[in-house]
Amino acid sequence: MYLDWRVIWIKCSFIVCSLFQYFVVVFPFDGPLPSFTNTPQHVIVSKGAVAILRCGVENLGTKTVSWRKLPYNVPITVGKSQFLEIDRFKLVRVLHLEEWNLSIKNAQIFDSGTYECQVSLKSEKIRRNITLTVLESTTVQITPSIHLSGTQIVEKGSPIRLTCNATGDDSPPQSIDWFKDGSRLQTSYANQIYIHQHVSITDHAIASTLDIDKARMSDMGLYVCRASRNLATRMQVDVLNAETNNKRRETPGGLPSGYSSASCSAILTSSLISIVSTLLLCWLHQYHMFSFDLMSMYNIKTEAV
Repeated sequence: MYLDWRVIWIKCSFIVCSLFQYFVVVFPFDGPLPSFTNTPQHVIVSKGAVAILRCGVENLGTKTVSWRKLPYNVPITVGKSQFLEIDRFKLVRVLHLEEWNLSIKNAQIFDSGTYECQVSLKSEKIRRNITLTVLESTTVQITPSIHLSGTQIVEKGSPIRLTCNATGDDSPPQSIDWFKDGSRLQTSYANQIYIHQHVSITDHAIASTLDIDKARMSDMGLYVCRASRNLATRMQVDVLNAETNNKRRETPGGLPSGYSSASCSAILTSSLISIVSTLLLCWLHQYHMFSFDLMSMYNIKTEAV
């Protein structure tokens, strides 16, 4: 029996689509599985400070991240939603680091324990535990301060590194901004300028480094690091052009620098005395030879007589 090729093509297409749907349902492919990044698993803070529990997840895709405190099953957060109605707890997302961090303000002793960062998959759950320890606060009062140190004098082409340390009273300053001659600086790979920051919750401090790989003459100027409106300091950085040929400077009168008229007169007098002494010695030598010749002639005549 003769079959139209169009009927065959339709049936084959139907079979292929059915097989594709079957494999999608039975063997779903969601890309690479999520995995945790290397973040601290032990956090120690003082009572009343802000505790940041970090949880970085790569290849999260459409999955969700949830937080809970062990051994309780009630979640603190699920995805972007917060289930535990406590204002001190807050989810903080750091997009460029792929982190879903749990922030606990005004940490108390009873907040200590093990917290679980969890990602739910279809067949299993992956977990990462972070231990929080809250210590009794010390009686030492921390005064806000800022300090800037680093390279002040550098040759052209050499690296420049400036370090700014700022301390807050009850928590670290949020960030440190850098300025040069009034203009704000940012990381620039084209200009080889790099800015890094590190926060210490326990010390209520933040540190920022400004690195310039190869100093240029345009990098010379006044640098300012600022942690807040009332917390800032500055430093002058000078760049030396060591490639410039050093020429001997001369005074307006044509004398090399460092020579005065008195010293030149002394040198001239000494030279004249040396010349006169030399001429006198030459004259005495000639006179002595002339006297010796006359005496010789007189002796010869005497003998002849």
